[in-house]
Amino acid sequence: MPMISEFSPRLNTAIAVVAVLWMIIFFPDIAPPQGDKFHPVTLKVGTMKAPPFAMQTVAGDWEGLSIELCRWIFRDLGIAYDFTFYDDLERMKADLEKGELDLFIAMAVTAPHEAAFDMSHPFLTSGSAIAVPAGKNRYSLIHFGGRVIERIASLEFLLLIGSLILLAFVAGTLVWLLENRHHRDDFSDEPIKGLWQGLWWAMVTMTTVGYGDKTPKTVGGRLVALTWMFTGIILMAVFTAAVTASLTVRELHGKVNGLNDLYGVRVGSVTRSESLGYLDRRAIKARGLKNPQEGLQALADGKIDAFVFNELVLKSLSRTEFSGRIRVLPEIFDHYYVSLALPPGSALREPLNRALLKIIETDEWMRLKARYIGAGE
Repeated sequence: MPMISEFSPRLNTAIAVVAVLWMIIFFPDIAPPQGDKFHPVTLKVGTMKAPPFAMQTVAGDWEGLSIELCRWIFRDLGIAYDFTFYDDLERMKADLEKGELDLFIAMAVTAPHEAAFDMSHPFLTSGSAIAVPAGKNRYSLIHFGGRVIERIASLEFLLLIGSLILLAFVAGTLVWLLENRHHRDDFSDEPIKGLWQGLWWAMVTMTTVGYGDKTPKTVGGRLVALTWMFTGIILMAVFTAAVTASLTVRELHGKVNGLNDLYGVRVGSVTRSESLGYLDRRAIKARGLKNPQEGLQALADGKIDAFVFNELVLKSLSRTEFSGRIRVLPEIFDHYYVSLALPPGSALREPLNRALLKIIETDEWMRLKARYIGAGE
């Protein structure tokens, strides 16, 4: 008995090791998974309505460039998946960070995104663009009349009118001082009445109306009148040009014509998007919205003056859901790569990248890109 008890611990250890090896050899499916994170049998793939990357048919099926790419990859890897719809980009990113989502179909490759998620190899280059109202009623009489009233009531216009009146008052005062002693019928020696007569003469002379009811007759008065005539012609030309430009340029091109016009207007973008981050870095104040559809609807309703987001998404939506209501400016800025996004430490990243790189080198991928975003993109 003492000898048996002495060897019992060693015997028990040997039996345990043999049992584990036997289980691993004959039942390999119960061995612990390899990698940082084990993925479920069916992957949860996040998507949003963001054509041309993802959109739904009338029957409710998903299609689009990123949708087809994911189907291609998972078919190659032999992995089952389900698409999960999100209408809020911020909520989707939160689920992806927590690992409640296994993959998102398209995300800009940026330093903040790389720090928060695992990013696949890029499959596309894109950038940000600006959408503005189409202004289909821009040339109606009612709209134009409203714009005229708006400009006349503006501080800029009132200051311009005030400056012209002040110059006319100076010219009229000079003529009154030179004429009132000799021609009291035209320029009264009473200060208030005489100054008004001088202002009246200066205004009708400047506007080239020239009623002729009051005319300077002294040498000094006529010299002032001659100078004021030429000055009036120049002033009226400048005034007419300024008013015409103010009323027509914005009617033809709109309030926002490029990135530098975003300062001081109402701007929107999608919350936690790369476009919103770019605007923040440029010190452009922008309102955060849940998704591109909500942003473009706010733009079409006149709640914002410009909406900034991915150029491919804006161009696609401008042709479909918002046709005739918005237009996308040609300027593309903040260029970036587009990738698939995974949770931090995802074991899917390496096999996904291998499948992705194999796919984007094929002619079929080039045809798929041409189908959804056009040739040459």
